[in-house]
Amino acid sequence: MHQKDQQFVLPTAYLKLFVQYAGATGLDLDPLLQGTGLSVKSLLKAQRAIDFETVRRMLARVTRHLGEGWHLALGERFTVPAHGALGFAVVTAPDVRAAVRVLLRYFGIRGPFLWPSGAVEGEEYVIRFYESQTMGAERRLLIELALLSMQGLIERPLGHTLRGARLAFALPKPAYCPALERSFHAELVFDARRHSLRLPLSWLEQPCAMHDGAMHRYLLARCEEELRETAGGLPAELTVRQALLATPGHMPSLGEIAAGQNLSTRTLIRRLKRGGTSYGAIREGVRRTLATDYLANSGLSISRIAYRLGYQDPSNFGRAFRGWFGESPGSYRKNARAR
Repeated sequence: MHQKDQQFVLPTAYLKLFVQYAGATGLDLDPLLQGTGLSVKSLLKAQRAIDFETVRRMLARVTRHLGEGWHLALGERFTVPAHGALGFAVVTAPDVRAAVRVLLRYFGIRGPFLWPSGAVEGEEYVIRFYESQTMGAERRLLIELALLSMQGLIERPLGHTLRGARLAFALPKPAYCPALERSFHAELVFDARRHSLRLPLSWLEQPCAMHDGAMHRYLLARCEEELRETAGGLPAELTVRQALLATPGHMPSLGEIAAGQNLSTRTLIRRLKRGGTSYGAIREGVRRTLATDYLANSGLSISRIAYRLGYQDPSNFGRAFRGWFGESPGSYRKNARAR
Protein backbone atom coordinates (compact mmCIF):
# COMPACT_ATOMS: atom_id res chain seq x y z
CA MET A 1 0.00 0.00 0.00
CA HIS A 2 2.99 2.31 -0.08
CA GLN A 3 2.57 5.31 -2.33
CA LYS A 4 5.16 7.55 -3.95
CA ASP A 5 5.08 11.27 -4.66
CA GLN A 6 2.25 11.87 -2.25
CA GLN A 7 1.12 15.24 -1.02
CA PHE A 8 0.92 14.23 2.64
CA VAL A 9 1.20 16.99 5.22
CA LEU A 10 1.43 17.01 9.01
CA PRO A 11 -0.36 19.44 11.35
CA THR A 12 1.75 22.33 12.62
CA ALA A 13 0.70 21.55 16.21
CA TYR A 14 3.12 18.61 16.25
CA LEU A 15 5.96 20.75 14.95
CA LYS A 16 5.27 23.35 17.63
CA LEU A 17 5.52 20.62 20.26
CA PHE A 18 8.86 19.72 18.72
CA VAL A 19 10.07 23.32 19.09
CA GLN A 20 8.98 23.29 22.75
CA TYR A 21 10.79 19.99 23.27
CA ALA A 22 13.94 21.42 21.70
CA GLY A 23 13.79 24.44 24.00
CA ALA A 24 13.33 22.26 27.09
CA THR A 25 16.32 20.06 26.19
CA GLY A 26 18.61 22.87 25.02
CA LEU A 27 18.66 21.59 21.46
CA ASP A 28 19.76 24.21 18.91
CA LEU A 29 17.21 23.97 16.12
CA ASP A 30 18.73 26.43 13.66
CA PRO A 31 21.35 24.06 12.16
CA LEU A 32 18.79 21.26 12.07
CA LEU A 33 16.41 23.40 10.02
CA GLN A 34 18.97 24.49 7.43
CA GLY A 35 17.81 23.76 3.90
CA THR A 36 14.22 23.05 4.92
CA GLY A 37 12.93 26.58 4.31
CA LEU A 38 11.79 26.65 7.93
CA SER A 39 12.93 28.60 10.97
CA VAL A 40 12.02 28.46 14.64
CA LYS A 41 10.01 31.64 14.19
CA SER A 42 8.13 30.34 11.16
CA LEU A 43 7.35 27.05 12.92
CA LEU A 44 5.86 28.82 15.92
CA LYS A 45 3.76 31.10 13.72
CA ALA A 46 2.77 28.51 11.13
CA GLN A 47 -0.93 27.90 10.69
CA ARG A 48 -0.90 25.65 7.67
CA ALA A 49 0.29 22.06 7.66
CA ILE A 50 3.88 21.28 6.67
CA ASP A 51 4.73 18.78 3.97
CA PHE A 52 5.70 15.30 5.07
CA GLU A 53 9.09 15.17 3.36
CA THR A 54 10.26 18.37 5.08
CA VAL A 55 9.29 16.94 8.45
CA ARG A 56 11.00 13.64 7.65
CA ARG A 57 14.27 15.35 6.73
CA MET A 58 14.20 17.41 9.93
CA LEU A 59 13.58 14.33 12.09
CA ALA A 60 16.47 12.53 10.37
CA ARG A 61 18.83 15.35 11.31
CA VAL A 62 17.69 15.27 14.94
CA THR A 63 18.26 11.51 15.09
CA ARG A 64 21.80 11.96 13.73
CA HIS A 65 22.38 14.59 16.44
CA LEU A 66 20.72 12.89 19.45
CA GLY A 67 20.78 9.20 18.54
CA GLU A 68 17.99 6.64 18.26
CA GLY A 69 15.17 6.70 20.80
CA TRP A 70 15.14 10.46 21.41
CA HIS A 71 11.59 10.68 20.02
CA LEU A 72 10.04 8.78 22.93
CA ALA A 73 10.39 11.87 25.15
CA LEU A 74 8.75 13.94 22.41
CA GLY A 75 5.90 11.43 22.20
CA GLU A 76 5.04 12.05 25.85
CA ARG A 77 4.02 15.58 24.85
CA PHE A 78 1.36 14.27 22.45
CA THR A 79 -1.50 14.72 24.91
CA VAL A 80 -5.19 15.08 24.00
CA PRO A 81 -5.00 18.85 23.25
CA ALA A 82 -2.11 18.27 20.84
CA HIS A 83 -4.47 16.36 18.53
CA GLY A 84 -6.95 19.21 18.23
CA ALA A 85 -10.55 18.40 17.39
CA LEU A 86 -9.70 14.70 17.03
CA GLY A 87 -8.39 14.44 20.58
CA PHE A 88 -11.40 16.13 22.13
CA ALA A 89 -13.85 14.20 19.93
CA VAL A 90 -12.34 10.99 21.31
CA VAL A 91 -12.60 11.92 24.99
CA THR A 92 -16.16 13.32 24.71
CA ALA A 93 -17.48 10.13 23.06
CA PRO A 94 -20.16 8.18 24.99
CA ASP A 95 -17.99 5.08 25.43
CA VAL A 96 -14.69 3.55 24.37
CA ARG A 97 -16.32 1.80 21.40
CA ALA A 98 -17.45 5.15 20.01
CA ALA A 99 -14.04 6.68 20.79
CA VAL A 100 -12.30 3.94 18.81
CA ARG A 101 -14.70 4.50 15.88
CA VAL A 102 -13.66 8.16 15.89
CA LEU A 103 -9.99 7.14 15.80
CA LEU A 104 -10.51 4.72 12.93
CA ARG A 105 -12.23 7.34 10.81
CA TYR A 106 -10.08 10.37 11.55
CA PHE A 107 -6.63 9.21 12.69
CA GLY A 108 -5.32 9.72 9.14
CA ILE A 109 -5.91 13.46 9.54
CA ARG A 110 -3.10 13.63 12.09
CA GLY A 111 -0.84 10.79 10.95
CA PRO A 112 -1.51 10.22 7.24
CA PHE A 113 1.35 7.74 6.85
CA LEU A 114 -0.34 5.07 9.02
CA TRP A 115 -3.98 4.11 8.50
CA PRO A 116 -5.90 2.00 11.04
CA SER A 117 -8.60 -0.59 10.48
CA GLY A 118 -10.37 -2.39 13.36
CA ALA A 119 -12.43 -5.54 13.82
CA VAL A 120 -13.77 -7.82 16.55
CA GLU A 121 -11.88 -11.12 16.71
CA GLY A 122 -13.17 -13.47 19.39
CA GLU A 123 -12.75 -11.78 22.76
CA GLU A 124 -10.50 -9.06 21.39
CA TYR A 125 -10.86 -5.90 19.35
CA VAL A 126 -7.93 -5.73 16.93
CA ILE A 127 -6.74 -2.52 15.31
CA ARG A 128 -4.33 -3.11 12.44
CA PHE A 129 -2.18 -0.36 10.99
CA TYR A 130 -1.32 -0.12 7.30
CA GLU A 131 1.64 1.93 6.10
CA SER A 132 0.54 4.22 3.30
CA GLN A 133 3.78 6.11 2.78
CA THR A 134 7.39 5.13 2.21
CA MET A 135 9.10 6.56 5.29
CA GLY A 136 12.74 5.69 4.66
CA ALA A 137 15.11 5.58 7.63
CA GLU A 138 12.55 7.42 9.78
CA ARG A 139 10.02 4.59 9.50
CA ARG A 140 10.47 3.28 13.04
CA LEU A 141 10.48 6.74 14.59
CA LEU A 142 7.29 7.81 12.81
CA ILE A 143 5.45 4.57 13.54
CA GLU A 144 6.37 4.68 17.22
CA LEU A 145 5.27 8.32 17.51
CA ALA A 146 1.96 7.53 15.81
CA LEU A 147 1.31 4.54 18.09
CA LEU A 148 2.25 6.55 21.19
CA SER A 149 -0.41 9.02 20.08
CA MET A 150 -2.90 6.18 19.59
CA GLN A 151 -2.07 4.85 23.05
CA GLY A 152 -2.74 8.21 24.70
CA LEU A 153 -5.96 8.74 22.78
CA ILE A 154 -7.33 5.36 23.88
CA GLU A 155 -6.14 5.52 27.48
CA ARG A 156 -7.83 8.83 28.23
CA PRO A 157 -11.44 7.69 27.58
CA LEU A 158 -10.61 4.21 28.90
CA GLY A 159 -9.60 5.64 32.27
CA HIS A 160 -6.53 3.44 32.71
CA THR A 161 -3.37 2.38 30.87
CA LEU A 162 -3.23 -0.26 28.17
CA ARG A 163 -1.77 -2.89 30.48
CA GLY A 164 -3.60 -6.04 29.46
CA ALA A 165 -3.47 -5.11 25.76
CA ARG A 166 -0.87 -6.28 23.24
CA LEU A 167 0.91 -4.07 20.74
CA ALA A 168 2.74 -5.74 17.86
CA PHE A 169 5.35 -4.05 15.68
CA ALA A 170 6.31 -5.28 12.23
CA LEU A 171 9.81 -4.19 13.20
CA PRO A 172 12.73 -5.85 15.00
CA LYS A 173 13.43 -5.13 18.66
CA PRO A 174 15.45 -1.88 18.87
CA ALA A 175 18.58 -1.27 20.94
CA TYR A 176 16.57 1.17 23.09
CA CYS A 177 13.91 -1.44 23.88
CA PRO A 178 13.95 -0.77 27.68
CA ALA A 179 12.98 2.85 27.03
CA LEU A 180 10.33 1.72 24.56
CA GLU A 181 8.83 -0.61 27.16
CA ARG A 182 8.63 2.26 29.63
CA SER A 183 6.86 4.48 27.11
CA PHE A 184 4.34 1.90 25.91
CA HIS A 185 2.03 0.33 28.48
CA ALA A 186 0.80 -2.69 26.52
CA GLU A 187 2.74 -5.92 26.14
CA LEU A 188 5.11 -5.42 23.20
CA VAL A 189 5.72 -7.92 20.41
CA PHE A 190 8.33 -7.47 17.67
CA ASP A 191 8.93 -8.95 14.22
CA ALA A 192 5.18 -9.32 13.67
CA ARG A 193 3.67 -9.56 10.18
CA ARG A 194 1.63 -6.40 10.77
CA HIS A 195 1.51 -3.54 13.26
CA SER A 196 -1.52 -4.18 15.45
CA LEU A 197 -3.09 -3.35 18.80
CA ARG A 198 -5.22 -6.01 20.54
CA LEU A 199 -7.64 -4.78 23.19
CA PRO A 200 -9.87 -6.91 25.44
CA LEU A 201 -13.32 -6.63 23.90
CA SER A 202 -14.88 -5.78 27.26
CA TRP A 203 -12.96 -2.50 27.33
CA LEU A 204 -15.12 -1.11 24.52
CA GLU A 205 -18.15 -1.00 26.82
CA GLN A 206 -16.41 1.33 29.27
CA PRO A 207 -18.28 4.70 29.44
CA CYS A 208 -16.22 7.85 28.92
CA ALA A 209 -16.07 10.05 32.02
CA MET A 210 -15.91 13.23 29.90
CA HIS A 211 -18.83 12.36 27.63
CA ASP A 212 -20.63 15.46 26.40
CA GLY A 213 -23.16 14.77 23.64
CA ALA A 214 -23.43 18.31 22.25
CA MET A 215 -19.69 18.92 22.34
CA HIS A 216 -19.00 15.51 20.80
CA ARG A 217 -21.32 16.21 17.86
CA TYR A 218 -19.69 19.61 17.31
CA LEU A 219 -16.20 18.10 17.38
CA LEU A 220 -17.19 15.33 14.96
CA ALA A 221 -18.35 18.03 12.55
CA ARG A 222 -14.97 19.73 12.92
CA CYS A 223 -13.21 16.42 12.23
CA GLU A 224 -15.32 15.94 9.11
CA GLU A 225 -14.27 19.39 7.90
CA GLU A 226 -10.61 18.53 8.48
CA LEU A 227 -11.05 15.19 6.74
CA ARG A 228 -12.48 16.88 3.66
CA GLU A 229 -9.68 19.45 3.67
CA THR A 230 -7.10 16.68 3.96
CA ALA A 231 -8.79 14.69 1.21
CA GLY A 232 -8.71 17.74 -1.04
CA GLY A 233 -4.92 17.79 -0.80
CA LEU A 234 -4.39 14.11 -1.60
CA PRO A 235 -4.71 12.11 -4.80
CA ALA A 236 -8.21 10.67 -5.18
CA GLU A 237 -6.84 7.11 -5.03
CA LEU A 238 -5.52 7.66 -1.50
CA THR A 239 -8.71 9.16 -0.15
CA VAL A 240 -10.76 6.25 -1.51
CA ARG A 241 -8.36 3.69 -0.05
CA GLN A 242 -8.41 5.43 3.33
CA ALA A 243 -12.21 5.45 3.35
CA LEU A 244 -12.33 1.73 2.60
CA LEU A 245 -9.89 0.90 5.40
CA ALA A 246 -11.61 3.12 7.95
CA THR A 247 -14.93 1.27 7.85
CA PRO A 248 -14.36 -2.28 9.12
CA GLY A 249 -17.07 -4.73 8.15
CA HIS A 250 -18.43 -2.37 5.50
CA MET A 251 -17.04 -1.46 2.12
CA PRO A 252 -18.57 1.94 1.36
CA SER A 253 -19.78 2.45 -2.18
CA LEU A 254 -18.25 4.97 -4.55
CA GLY A 255 -21.29 7.19 -4.01
CA GLU A 256 -20.89 7.07 -0.23
CA ILE A 257 -17.22 8.01 -0.44
CA ALA A 258 -17.95 10.84 -2.87
CA ALA A 259 -20.68 12.20 -0.59
CA GLY A 260 -18.27 12.11 2.35
CA GLN A 261 -15.94 14.38 0.37
CA ASN A 262 -18.73 16.72 -0.82
CA LEU A 263 -18.17 15.54 -4.38
CA SER A 264 -20.46 14.15 -7.01
CA THR A 265 -19.88 10.53 -7.99
CA ARG A 266 -18.96 11.63 -11.52
CA THR A 267 -16.34 14.05 -10.23
CA LEU A 268 -14.69 11.37 -8.10
CA ILE A 269 -14.73 8.95 -11.05
CA ARG A 270 -13.01 11.56 -13.22
CA ARG A 271 -10.35 12.20 -10.58
CA LEU A 272 -9.66 8.49 -10.21
CA LYS A 273 -9.46 8.12 -13.99
CA ARG A 274 -6.91 10.95 -14.16
CA GLY A 275 -4.83 8.97 -11.68
CA GLY A 276 -5.04 5.88 -13.89
CA THR A 277 -7.25 3.86 -11.56
CA SER A 278 -10.86 3.19 -10.57
CA TYR A 279 -12.95 2.51 -7.49
CA GLY A 280 -13.13 -1.19 -8.40
CA ALA A 281 -9.35 -1.52 -8.71
CA ILE A 282 -8.74 0.22 -5.39
CA ARG A 283 -11.39 -1.86 -3.63
CA GLU A 284 -9.83 -5.05 -4.98
CA GLY A 285 -6.40 -3.94 -3.72
CA VAL A 286 -7.77 -3.24 -0.25
CA ARG A 287 -9.58 -6.59 -0.23
CA ARG A 288 -6.38 -8.41 -1.17
CA THR A 289 -4.41 -6.70 1.60
CA LEU A 290 -7.05 -7.31 4.26
CA ALA A 291 -7.70 -10.88 3.12
CA THR A 292 -4.07 -11.98 3.43
CA ASP A 293 -3.75 -10.15 6.75
CA TYR A 294 -6.87 -11.73 8.27
CA LEU A 295 -5.96 -15.21 7.01
CA ALA A 296 -2.40 -15.06 8.32
CA ASN A 297 -2.93 -13.17 11.57
CA SER A 298 -6.47 -13.72 12.84
CA GLY A 299 -8.66 -16.57 13.99
CA LEU A 300 -11.62 -15.40 11.93
CA SER A 301 -13.34 -18.06 9.87
CA ILE A 302 -13.04 -17.79 6.10
CA SER A 303 -16.76 -17.07 5.78
CA ARG A 304 -16.44 -14.27 8.36
CA ILE A 305 -13.50 -12.80 6.48
CA ALA A 306 -15.51 -12.92 3.26
CA TYR A 307 -18.34 -11.00 4.93
CA ARG A 308 -15.91 -8.42 6.33
CA LEU A 309 -14.61 -7.80 2.83
CA GLY A 310 -18.08 -7.23 1.41
CA TYR A 311 -18.77 -10.68 -0.08
CA GLN A 312 -22.25 -11.96 0.70
CA ASP A 313 -21.32 -15.44 -0.55
CA PRO A 314 -18.03 -16.97 0.73
CA SER A 315 -17.70 -18.94 -2.51
CA ASN A 316 -17.34 -15.64 -4.40
CA PHE A 317 -14.53 -14.68 -2.04
CA GLY A 318 -12.87 -18.05 -2.65
CA ARG A 319 -12.99 -17.59 -6.42
CA ALA A 320 -11.61 -14.05 -6.16
CA PHE A 321 -8.81 -15.18 -3.85
CA ARG A 322 -7.76 -18.00 -6.16
CA GLY A 323 -7.71 -15.48 -9.00
CA TRP A 324 -5.39 -13.22 -7.00
CA PHE A 325 -2.98 -15.77 -5.56
CA GLY A 326 -3.55 -19.07 -7.36
CA GLU A 327 -4.60 -20.94 -4.21
CA SER A 328 -7.62 -21.17 -1.93
CA PRO A 329 -7.97 -19.04 1.25
CA GLY A 330 -7.63 -22.19 3.35
CA SER A 331 -4.41 -23.21 1.63
CA TYR A 332 -2.98 -19.71 1.99
CA ARG A 333 -3.79 -19.67 5.72
CA LYS A 334 -2.15 -23.06 6.27
CA ASN A 335 1.01 -22.08 4.40
CA ALA A 336 1.24 -18.64 6.08
CA ARG A 337 1.06 -20.15 9.54
CA ALA A 338 3.67 -22.76 8.69
CA ARG A 339 6.22 -20.10 7.80
